[in-house]
Parts: sequence; structure tokens; C-alpha cells
Amino acid sequence: MERVRTTTSTSVISLPVDTGRDLRGWLAVQAVEHRLTWLLAHADDGVIWGVRRGDGSLALSCDVFPQGALALRWDTLQQCRLFGEDGELLLWRGPHGWQARLRLDRGGEPISVIDEKQLLWGTQARESRDGFTVLVEGAQGIVHAPPLTVEAGSLPSRVRLLVRHYLGEDHAGVVRIRHSRLVKLISPTGACL
Repeated sequence: MERVRTTTSTSVISLPVDTGRDLRGWLAVQAVEHRLTWLLAHADDGVIWGVRRGDGSLALSCDVFPQGALALRWDTLQQCRLFGEDGELLLWRGPHGWQARLRLDRGGEPISVIDEKQLLWGTQARESRDGFTVLVEGAQGIVHAPPLTVEAGSLPSRVRLLVRHYLGEDHAGVVRIRHSRLVKLISPTGACL
């Protein structure tokens, strides 16, 4: 696949994080305010996918397919990405507590970008329910439930994530990837969700 270099306008801001608030509620407000659609969170006890519903709430894979104690909580969260066509909110635990960075691809400075499709784990669809599908990766036992609906069985191709890489020159003039963000999910049929 040939990478095509294009230009977009982008801005990056730091957001205050209030850990006294409900994490899910705070993320839902951010999703609505910044027009972000999907959530991908890595926690101590597993991967949590989410999607913003029409009413502004966040539906989570751990609610649809409960797995032990897996839940979206401040105390077990490692990092979280709330993303969509317009931008990405990255939430992570830094050396001085929780930090959040919002990158929006509207307004701001022009920058060169490359979009790339990256494969997700999962060669088999086990079950679909409430807009989420359990994907399983062979004998390795890797299981997660992204927000998409596909029939149970083998997938015609893997689910993909569209990732945008932001390019910039270093001090020697060499162009490198400076930042990357998630843009959208792409179904096994190639349709953007």
C-alpha cells in the first residue's frame, strides 16, 4: 500500500482532568463537545471499547460483554483514546497525575500527514450484541469487543483502525512522524464505521 502525504490543519491543547468526576461521564461530555465517536481504553484488567450513542452517552464493551472486574475506572485505567474524524482526546497517567491532550483537525496550523490502516487482533467473530462484536485471535486467546456488528464466524478480512501520522522535520531537516492519532474503525468489508 502506497502512503499518500496530504496536508491538514491541526491544533493541540492540554485539557484539565478532574479525577473527582465520574470518568465515563467526563468522557461522554468530551465526546459530544468535540464530536468524537469511538473510545479505546487500556486498563490493568483488559481492553475496553466504546462508542458515543445519539443521546450523548457512551456505550462500553465491558457492559455488553462483562469480563470479571473489567470496568472503566480511574484506579485501573492506564490510558484512553476518545477519537473520531475530527480529532482525538488522549488521556494518560503521567508522572504528576492524569493528563489529557486534545488534537483537533480543524483550525490551527497546517501540517503534513499520512493516513495508514492498521490491523486489529481478531480472525474470528464470536458473538455480536448491542453494536459490539467479540473478536478472537486464534490459539493466542486474545479477545476484545470493538463497536461493530459482524456475523459470527471467520472474518473476510481483519478489522482495521485508520491512524493519522503527523509529520515534521527534526533539527537536521529529516522528516519524521512526530505524533499519531486514531481516526476511525474500518469494518472487515472495508466500510468505515
